[in-house]
Amino acid sequence: MNRPSFSAIEAPMGHENLTLTESQLEDWRPITVRGGSNVRAFCPFHRSDHQRSLSLDTETGRFYCFACGAWGFMDWARERWAKNRRNSTKRNPSSATFQRTPPTPPRTDLAAVLQKYQSALPGSIGEQYLQSRGITLALAQRYGLGYALPGKWAHPSRDWKCGRVVFPHTDPEGNVVNLYGRAVGPNSDVPKEWRHDHLPGHRGFFNASILRVAQSAFLTEGPFDALSIIAAGNADAVAIFGVHGWRWDWARSVTSITLAFDADTTGQNGWREVARQGRLRGKRVVILSAEDYGGAKDSNDAWVAGTLRLTA
Repeated sequence: MNRPSFSAIEAPMGHENLTLTESQLEDWRPITVRGGSNVRAFCPFHRSDHQRSLSLDTETGRFYCFACGAWGFMDWARERWAKNRRNSTKRNPSSATFQRTPPTPPRTDLAAVLQKYQSALPGSIGEQYLQSRGITLALAQRYGLGYALPGKWAHPSRDWKCGRVVFPHTDPEGNVVNLYGRAVGPNSDVPKEWRHDHLPGHRGFFNASILRVAQSAFLTEGPFDALSIIAAGNADAVAIFGVHGWRWDWARSVTSITLAFDADTTGQNGWREVARQGRLRGKRVVILSAEDYGGAKDSNDAWVAGTLRLTA
């Protein structure tokens, strides 16, 4: 069967904040979704002609591709925004000089800072805390963990009296792009608002480097869960530090993904969204359930209890 011949659009790297014209959209056979302002079309950015994965909101002009992640706005939406901006400036000239506070740039000394924390881990109460959560010192060192002594955390306003176990945020190339610190101590001793802290700036994943080559991967909310899965025998485990922020562009080689999110409402809502996006991309998706945790709330609790079961 001959495939339709569409005009292709060359998308810049990142597939972010792109622009579509009406004529370009028409080339990719848009259809209106019944009962709303949504339009679906084949995607001109990854040149899809199998599934209408590009979704357009005709009221806002914003579009998003559920397959490749490309997003942006129709040209008429940009023109409307520019016109409103000009009118706003005329009404309030002072707004023309207003500038946003730029985002915090990534630190360039993170590798050196992490190395100091890594040196402080052996024999510390940070090591003891890791052991209480089923993580051996050898495993922690293999994956770059460290310990920030009290008064040494790189985010002084978030320092904790017992120090923090430190995990590296990395990108798929293995570069350290941020640090996460978990306050040392059981939940009963650490107020919830003090348990977790990330340095200001960009974020990555824990153990992101496996995404360059892995065809299957376990995806978890937190690094303790990822380390538990690794300790249980599967090294291809990644933590995204929460339920949001998964990046499909970092996982192009992954064809099968096992979602090992927490067995709570937030975790369930999170895996449903990732699972939906994964299936739209043709990925095989497996879900770890409360039964796979043996009734525990997450993979780390299940690992400590000896009830963790990894679904093939």
